[in-house]
Amino acid sequence: MALYEVHARKWENGWELRVDGVGVTWSPTLADAESRAREYIAGQAELAEEQVHIDLLPRVSDELDRLALEARRALHEADEALRGATAKTRQAVAGLTAAGLTLVDISHYLGLSPQRITQLTGS
Repeated sequence: MALYEVHARKWENGWELRVDGVGVTWSPTLADAESRAREYIAGQAELAEEQVHIDLLPRVSDELDRLALEARRALHEADEALRGATAKTRQAVAGLTAAGLTLVDISHYLGLSPQRITQLTGS
């Protein structure tokens, strides 16, 4: 396995893909950049594409790169918080069910729809 950092910089015709020690290629879209870089590196280094692993590092501008990083971090934190809230809600639903509350009472107690309570209980 060979790991390569691919520096992707936006330009008017797509994305310039620069690989230190290998060279430069391009991709029309960021979505295709990883596969294009892998194919290019494999050809230049005479490796099978399966042996080439890519760390794609896109750049647009300092301000937008910083903003995108902050957005990805915030999304990651929100995802973690949602998983934690879901686990706690499942525990609460199990406890409230064991205490004899009905589905409707549990939904009002927790401020969730009966459908969401059903999803959380797997019923």
